[in-house]
Amino acid sequence: MNVKEIFELAIQKGIDSDPRGRSKVEKEMEKRKKQYEELSEKKKKEFDTEKLKNPYLDSAIHYDNGQEVKRVLVGIDIGVEEILLAKELERQGKKIDLVIGHHPEGRALANLHEVMDIQTDVLVRAGMPGNIAEKVLADRIDEVSRTIAPINHYKPVDAAKILDVPFMNFHTPADNSVWKLVDELIEEKTPETVGEVIDALKEVPEYAEAVKLDAGPVIFSGSEKSRAGKVVIGMTGGTGGSEKIYEAMSHYGIGTEISMHLNEKGRDEAAKHYVNIVIAGHISSDSVGMNLILDELEKAGIEIIPCSGLIRVSRVK
Repeated sequence: MNVKEIFELAIQKGIDSDPRGRSKVEKEMEKRKKQYEELSEKKKKEFDTEKLKNPYLDSAIHYDNGQEVKRVLVGIDIGVEEILLAKELERQGKKIDLVIGHHPEGRALANLHEVMDIQTDVLVRAGMPGNIAEKVLADRIDEVSRTIAPINHYKPVDAAKILDVPFMNFHTPADNSVWKLVDELIEEKTPETVGEVIDALKEVPEYAEAVKLDAGPVIFSGSEKSRAGKVVIGMTGGTGGSEKIYEAMSHYGIGTEISMHLNEKGRDEAAKHYVNIVIAGHISSDSVGMNLILDELEKAGIEIIPCSGLIRVSRVK
């Protein structure tokens, strides 16, 4: 496989697991194409045409030198140090053909807010009216866009280009994958209490391993004996949503949210409105999502070297 084929595989895996369903993703892409066609010639020249073929703009190929890929270095966060690690491994006789990150860098980081609308559809699936979920989330999307704007997005990308190390990241495709796995797990187990939610998560190998690392699933709001009620999986859509959503969750009968991470303000709001919060774990959740895609590379005969927090678990049999 080459870099482009690997990236396209990741995007397709993301679409297969998207909470919105493939048809809605395709409809959104058609909408983008129509908007592009209606632009003036001047605006078309400024338009990033990647948006016409990639539904997840927080994922991107940052550098590709066209070589075939036989061995990849994969981590949750890729910085200049991981790019240098790839070159050091090459010096030691273990050539790295591609570095893959989970969290976005470069243009993918600049576009992180573009995928947050997925959170609206997750909440709609759980019974919340779309207009309410959408309006509560709108201010948070703008906030994330402003927060990301001053960041030095291209630091590791520039290092990859200078050192001739192919580099990509896939963020939402992996987040969609872990979202689907956990959603199906909870549907199968039908936990009645928050403690049973924790027990169900610990059956996932990456979460079980995270427990050993003192980073396993924990309860942020509620207790083990708290009734779980309706459970929503908040694991995809760019980054954390608005803390204002917990009042609406409570109103529309959502009893528990399983998330990767949550700040103190969000935790306080959830507790205030009697919504249980289970934090599955950030890096362990990212590892689940990445592994579900990396397994496809392993099937293709590509060697995977984990780094930067990735808990590599293969499901290839």
